[in-house]
Amino acid sequence: MTFSFGFLSASVASIALAATAVNAQAADTIYTNAQVYTVNPDQEWAEAFAIEDGRFIAVGSAEEVAALAGDETETIDLAGAMVLPGLYDIHVHFRNWYVAAALSDEAITLPGDADPETAAELIREFVAERPNLELLFGNGLANELFDGEPDTAWLDEAVSDIPAYIITATGHEAVLNTPAMIDSGINADTPDPRNGIIVRDPETGEATGYMKEAAMGLYAMPFLRSLELETHVDGTRDVLHLLASMGVTSARNMHSELINVQALHQLATSEGLPIRVSMAWTYDSPTRAYQSVEDQRAAIEKFQDFIAPRLDPTFIKVNIDGIPTETGAMLEPFLTNNSEGEQSQSDAGSQYDPLASGQGDYGLIFFTEDELVADIIRFEEQGMKGMVFHTVGDRGARLVLDAMETARDQLGELKGRYQLAHSFFISEEDMPRLVELDLTPEFSPVLWFSNPHNDVVNRVVGPERAQRVFPMRSVADAGGRVVIASDGPLFMQTPLASIEAAVTRIDPVADTSPPDPAVGQAITLKQAIDARTINSAYLDFADEELGSIEKGKLADFIVLDRNLFEIPIAEVSEAQILKTFVEGEAVFEAN
Repeated sequence: MTFSFGFLSASVASIALAATAVNAQAADTIYTNAQVYTVNPDQEWAEAFAIEDGRFIAVGSAEEVAALAGDETETIDLAGAMVLPGLYDIHVHFRNWYVAAALSDEAITLPGDADPETAAELIREFVAERPNLELLFGNGLANELFDGEPDTAWLDEAVSDIPAYIITATGHEAVLNTPAMIDSGINADTPDPRNGIIVRDPETGEATGYMKEAAMGLYAMPFLRSLELETHVDGTRDVLHLLASMGVTSARNMHSELINVQALHQLATSEGLPIRVSMAWTYDSPTRAYQSVEDQRAAIEKFQDFIAPRLDPTFIKVNIDGIPTETGAMLEPFLTNNSEGEQSQSDAGSQYDPLASGQGDYGLIFFTEDELVADIIRFEEQGMKGMVFHTVGDRGARLVLDAMETARDQLGELKGRYQLAHSFFISEEDMPRLVELDLTPEFSPVLWFSNPHNDVVNRVVGPERAQRVFPMRSVADAGGRVVIASDGPLFMQTPLASIEAAVTRIDPVADTSPPDPAVGQAITLKQAIDARTINSAYLDFADEELGSIEKGKLADFIVLDRNLFEIPIAEVSEAQILKTFVEGEAVFEAN
């Protein structure tokens, strides 16, 4: 008799497992009567598995695995439920989940659909209810809904008697009111900071109050009040449990600063982390321009002090360019944000990036190749495990490839594993080098769908390039490794929703939205699951321990209420996580 799961016949395998059981300690727990999708290409499906000391010790048919049962073994019938390896979120921002709540009485969070009039009214009401406010900080501004760009005049109508600093939803721009501009000393003569733009009136040259990239990081971000360590500890704990409820058993926190790492370390060494966390330290980021590079380097040098169970603080996050609506580094210039399709002119006359002041707007790039090569070598020699490069433009991706190749040639090899975050655009010409240099593009499917931000992206790149946004299929066809992450909480959707979206290129939440122009870049369900399991584990140097359900690997897995391969793809996002396990212990159970 044989089973349909594609592994050894029961008659042969049972004998082998039974013989092994004689000489081995019995399993702690056996899960049976399940539909186990293992992500192991040598044994894709199973119906049972056994766990001992937090590891899988057998995966196979119910009869095979039952041979490992002893007097103390607990056998759990999953009643036909689906089992997957624990999911990864390899790009998430922990503090963004809880900072707004912690500062809710002094900082306003605007809804993503608030138009200029609505946003101004919400700000006006917020300030009126808090007469003792000395300054206002806000975030979530939907700048794409403005006719043009937000400016001081708009914000002054909402609040003009105290300084106000309002950050956009992407976190790459800010608008300041008149008191804030005066306090910061910004005028027509204030130079643009390195890697930033102080937007100016084209006729008068006066600063409009709108700050981009490092100008935002320098003139707005310092006014977000710092939180106490215990607030970070409590907030992080909540985020980790929230992620576990989504089936996430491993996550990477981006733009980690010293206090974030300290909070995770305190949790890890006092009560233990419910899921695994790797930390990518922020480094030389325009959005963190208020921090000196020297201070960031000093913090990063302490990384070994924070290594703890389930905590790996050995990665770096670097912003190479900006956002895909205007400051991403492009090989071809942006078009204007209108129906004419004309070339957009650079909004900076003198920039760190020499292309920014030329004919047409090619966006911004924040490093020279020599600088990036030096940083790659620095962190390789320091013992960091890899770097995450924020790139949205194809020119930014090419710079990363050039720098990696040069650094590899100088060092002889690159030991780290490197991640290309966001990856809106990658040139087809660069796909072979992407594979050769083992650079893994990361994609956030929720950013594909029709919304004000993405509608602007499609307009400013034009219809041809819009068909190549998030080129997952091209990467996979070239033999590259694809990973999917949330970039949460910005436009956050669950991991299962992102898996569905990778296959359909349709918004699972608003499935009546217009189709994605780049629907040809969709991937298969198996590829999408790989992207959130074994491929992401690779970036953490954890693919030998995690990412699939195999004998010898750590028992991180989730139980779902339906088999994703047996339902219409449009229903994948509706599947429920029943339980989440890390090393065989339940860290989440649905009511």
